[in-house]
Amino acid sequence: MSRSRIYRRLFTPYVLVLLLGLGGAWFAATQLFSETLEKRLQTQLVHTVEMLSSGIFPYTRQLIDRLSRLVRADIALLDPQGVIVVSTFAGDLRQLQRRLNEIRPDTTGSHTSIQDLEIAGQHYLLVWSSVSEARDPRVAYIATLSDLSDIHMTSQRVGMWLGTGALSGLLLFAWIGHRVSRSITMPIKELAHMASEIAVGNRSIRAKIHRSDEIGDLAAALNAMAVKLTDYDHEIAEKSRMATLGRMTARIAHEIRNPLTAIKMQLQLLKETASAQNMPVLNSLLDETRRLELIVLSTLQHNKTASPVFTQTDINSLITEIVQLLRLQFEHQQLQLSLSLDPGVPATAMDRDMITQILLNLLLNAKDELPNGGDIRLSTGSTDDGSGIWFATDDSGPGIPQHIRSTLFIDPASAKPGGFGLGLRLCRELAELHHGRIDIGHSDLGGARFIVTLPLAGARP
Repeated sequence: MSRSRIYRRLFTPYVLVLLLGLGGAWFAATQLFSETLEKRLQTQLVHTVEMLSSGIFPYTRQLIDRLSRLVRADIALLDPQGVIVVSTFAGDLRQLQRRLNEIRPDTTGSHTSIQDLEIAGQHYLLVWSSVSEARDPRVAYIATLSDLSDIHMTSQRVGMWLGTGALSGLLLFAWIGHRVSRSITMPIKELAHMASEIAVGNRSIRAKIHRSDEIGDLAAALNAMAVKLTDYDHEIAEKSRMATLGRMTARIAHEIRNPLTAIKMQLQLLKETASAQNMPVLNSLLDETRRLELIVLSTLQHNKTASPVFTQTDINSLITEIVQLLRLQFEHQQLQLSLSLDPGVPATAMDRDMITQILLNLLLNAKDELPNGGDIRLSTGSTDDGSGIWFATDDSGPGIPQHIRSTLFIDPASAKPGGFGLGLRLCRELAELHHGRIDIGHSDLGGARFIVTLPLAGARP
């Protein structure tokens, strides 16, 4: 639902209820004010009639005029036939006489009567009462009347002021309702925009959390979802990248391994008939061929992390073989390979190809960190508790900063030209397949130290 529809559903009923409430309050207040004024005038006129009919005051013209001015009402005295004998009424006296004659019979049997009276289009409040003949035989009735136009005009003015106040209050509360409605709908609009951006692939967008209510919780949930989707996208991209790399390595293996096998077979045939003078060259070529086979194996292992095939292997002998294959290449790059092998390290069950892959990756990484030459050392040993063995590579390179060590085996990025950033990650996976681990430290040669720890067969879970 769009923001405008939510806004209308919130704001319109609020304004209608507010309008009806303030309108009803205005009408009730205006009516109450008008009725209060009329009631007060009525009480005043009744009191005047009762006071005159009590016989306390003489019915003289001078007294009636003064009393009329005092109470601000007209007074009329009527004889037993209903004829006005004394009156302070300034209007049409004949119309007053006629109207009093029309309503006089209604007072029979009633001491005091209160009625509305219209004379010449003007509305009056009439209060009159009969008088005992013993008080003054000339006066049988006393009537007081007051023009209601002043009350009506006053009520209209008060109603206008109350209406202005009600309208001002309506505008004020409508503005408050508008602000409250926008405070609800605007964040919803922002969250809807954020959801749309996420849907089209913008995972970097984040909602600003300005509040701690349910809308704030929703914004926080959307932010968390965006983060998880980003991680998911990275995971999918990495899986796609690994799948592509796997297809590439399979093609490389198919294209290289078969001709490499043919070359190896031809060299072996030549070795059988070669002279003693050519034998060293053929042995060197066969060694290089075996090194190429290891490189092909290294490439294949990027896409293959199957269950290891354990065979009893002497780690010192395996390291010596690998060093013999790589020594010429390393020396050509001014790299000095040294060994510090513990002769007491026991042979243990391991997948020879997987451990070879780990050693090759670590040695090639160290070589890449020393383009201008340097020192690389391979060492072995047993763990302090005797439950496993370890082998390590040390180099004199720049080392690995502390802040990236924790992510080095997770982040597949590589700073090397043409690199895929998978070597160390593969090393960790292969070590874990042996229920071992790989750690990073600082080497006494000045660079990085990678140490792989493998449990002995009896210590594996």
